[in-house]
Amino acid sequence: MDHLDALRLFTRLAERKSFSAAAADLKIKQSTASKWVAELEARLGVGLVERTTRSLRLTDAGRRFLAHAGQVLAAFDEMTRDLREQSPEPAGRVRLSVPVVFGRLFVAPAAVEFLRRHPKVEAELVFNDRYVNLVEEGFDLAVRVGVPADTAARGRRLAEGRRVLVASPAYLRARGRPETPAGLKHHECLVHGDATAPAVWRFAREGGAEAPVAVRGRLAANNSEAVLLMARSGLGVALLADWLVERDLRQQRLVPLLEGYRAPPAPIVALTPPGRFTAPAVRAFVDHLAASLAARLPATSERAVGAAGARGRAASEGAVGGAGARGQAMSRGRGRRTEAGGPGAT
Repeated sequence: MDHLDALRLFTRLAERKSFSAAAADLKIKQSTASKWVAELEARLGVGLVERTTRSLRLTDAGRRFLAHAGQVLAAFDEMTRDLREQSPEPAGRVRLSVPVVFGRLFVAPAAVEFLRRHPKVEAELVFNDRYVNLVEEGFDLAVRVGVPADTAARGRRLAEGRRVLVASPAYLRARGRPETPAGLKHHECLVHGDATAPAVWRFAREGGAEAPVAVRGRLAANNSEAVLLMARSGLGVALLADWLVERDLRQQRLVPLLEGYRAPPAPIVALTPPGRFTAPAVRAFVDHLAASLAARLPATSERAVGAAGARGRAASEGAVGGAGARGQAMSRGRGRRTEAGGPGAT
């Protein structure tokens, strides 16, 4: 337990008169809030709050403690402001957890520029697609693509992102184009993730509810660049981030599919440990990364996908039209064999 964080919790608890509301304000779990208050009471040897099933109120000792807590926090905040004004230059060590592909393409270049600007900062980048426990594993910051799994961590959305369903022109000429999400069961789907677990992709029309689609294929990989290579080589249909496929769409190596549908978004989020002071170097890097992503991410990806879709349809309609019935019949036959439990089922 960090004592300053516990003091902030207690003052918020006195104001909100609810453990759940105070915990939500500080972005910590309610069980953590209860534990911190219990630890304070044990350390002080007095009860600070009286709890019932419907209400919460401070004891006499709790009211006296609240007055002192407010003074301590005010003094600490004033000291922090004074030190920041005297030491504006970020300094110290920053340990980051970053996704393998996004980290290599976007976070590492941003870190290079940041370290050039701030010579007093040291950084350690740990590349891993696993969701880490920031506190237990000693990370100051994690960058993630997608909705965070750690609801206790404090998050800042750095950029928006979306997933795009793509395939190569050669694959579409051979297998045809899916017209609905349900049609994916007749196609080879390249799964990004664990091949031993069932793969489910979700799609929705604008304003509509999401519909899950179980997909299968002969190939799976836990690296998105490997999946991209497979799609580019004509081995199947892939669902990938727009920032990863934009260049292939522009150069017509891939074609967007199911443009009337949307997959769940994939925001880029910076996570910091819950209930802890964020070091100036960490805050400065997060600000720098947000600015870097705004400049480097495909701001025109919507237009790129639309233009690529029009070009892809024009280029493939003739070939797909000539072999459409045959390709769709082949794909339906292959889909049934995969669904029957073939060796490549995911």
